[in-house]
Amino acid sequence: MFISKILSKRGQVSMEIGILIFAVIIVSTIASYYYITNYIDSNSDAPREAANKTINALNNASIKYSNSIQ
Repeated sequence: MFISKILSKRGQVSMEIGILIFAVIIVSTIASYYYITNYIDSNSDAPREAANKTINALNNASIKYSNSIQ
């Protein structure tokens, strides 16, 4: 019964299948857009730069305090 509703006798695909395929395309496009934008944002140089600034600040502080002890 259900198959006969999906396919007509002339071999045409019904509107429900077309809408389903269209929805799948839209959802996959939106998901890929968010995946790509999150991937680009996560691979930025900001975390590396923040870590280097912290390391440099701690090195400068340790050098300053070790020089004051001598």
